[in-house]
Amino acid sequence: MSKPEMGLPVYVISLSRDTNRRPKITAELERIGIDFTFFDAVDAKDEKNIECINMMKGSGDGSVMTNGEIACTLSHQRIYEEIVSQNNEWAIILEDDVIIDERFKDLLVSLNNGEYNKLSNDNLYLLGGQKGLHEYPVLGLSLISNLKIGKINFRRVNFNISKVRRACCYLISKSMCSNLLELTKTYGTYRADSWNIMYSRGIIKDFYLSEIISHPIVNNFNSHLESERSLISVKKVKRTKFQKTMKLLRSWIKVGFFSLLR
Repeated sequence: MSKPEMGLPVYVISLSRDTNRRPKITAELERIGIDFTFFDAVDAKDEKNIECINMMKGSGDGSVMTNGEIACTLSHQRIYEEIVSQNNEWAIILEDDVIIDERFKDLLVSLNNGEYNKLSNDNLYLLGGQKGLHEYPVLGLSLISNLKIGKINFRRVNFNISKVRRACCYLISKSMCSNLLELTKTYGTYRADSWNIMYSRGIIKDFYLSEIISHPIVNNFNSHLESERSLISVKKVKRTKFQKTMKLLRSWIKVGFFSLLR
């Protein structure tokens, strides 16, 4: 694997009209000395994108996805195309509402100093974003299969892989980008964070997670996708307190077991 000449690129997906988010994440990344590139997200509200979005509704999961979800998928796919065309062996993709801390700089410096050789092209390295999700407490993270990059420790997800969500911050290889672009041809439209589909298709071998980047708890006011989903969502029947406790207890027993596996 060749060493990246200019360092691993960091892409920040952001709507060009999001004039509030851009200055905030710019300040956060500049504060810790991270070079990055804004990548204009596909805007579901821009009429020039409607035809493309409507076409994507005809395959895969497109018919049950909102316009915003399809636009999000397109945004990530266009970055994949950029990564492949620029021949970047690895790249980091962030969404513009993530919260950065100092550890991100340590990770990037370590990777650019040669520790990228520890990475595997068919693994996806999640930099965070899982905390705050309902499923996070029941992800079974291995206590044995760990990967250390600089001071940052990644743990392999051994259990409840289907519960891995969000595409807000991850490290991805060029070869995986190529495979995900091919997936659009064979599967059709999929959500940007449909990691389980990619896993079941053999594109992703393993997930490694390190919570060094966080994501705010989403609601209708701070998330374009969440506000759109709320308009079409069906309310679920709430579990009783006893049912919630028993479900969590069963999950924790399984999590404990799978965390001890390699």
